[in-house]
Amino acid sequence: MEERKINTAEYIKVIQESPDKKRSYVFFGFSILVVIVLIVFAIRPTVTTITRINKEIKEKERVNTLLENKVTTLNELDKQYSPNKEAFDDLEMIFPPGDNFSLLLANIELITTRNGHKLSSVSFNRYKGKDYNITTKALKPYTITFSARGKEENILSFLRELEDLPMYPVIESFSYSTETADDGTNAFTVSLRIYHVDNVNFYK
Repeated sequence: MEERKINTAEYIKVIQESPDKKRSYVFFGFSILVVIVLIVFAIRPTVTTITRINKEIKEKERVNTLLENKVTTLNELDKQYSPNKEAFDDLEMIFPPGDNFSLLLANIELITTRNGHKLSSVSFNRYKGKDYNITTKALKPYTITFSARGKEENILSFLRELEDLPMYPVIESFSYSTETADDGTNAFTVSLRIYHVDNVNFYK
């Protein structure tokens, strides 16, 4: 019996057509497909979730840092406020909330009497002028106008005492009558610019 020789091309063809080899290729291809599916449907969402969680953690850390800074600032302000509490409490009398000018009026009456003058009328109005410069938003200007009678020689000292009041009044106008009464007094009118806090709950 003559032995048949198989050339290289036929050998390769036999190997390629081997059932085991085909199964190996199919299994390999299926494995690649499974890996791709896992990457698309399992691993990728997991990576996305991890990235989102990391962003949330960083955002929470940022917010926490801001809160800690605010707490630190409030503590520092409290330390500064405590030793100056009495001075801050006096602000309510110097710059009263709303239209409560009772302390200012009491001081004006005291100065008027001390200088030998007699107060005849007092009026308060919202400030309508523009000749002032103040940067704070809390304080608002107000106008107080009052009339009085007194000795001419005491008027200058009276005006100086008005300007020295702790409410920081500013004399905006002064009018003086040259007609002297039988008792030797003259009538005069003073207009002051004062300041108050428009918000009645500012100090609460």
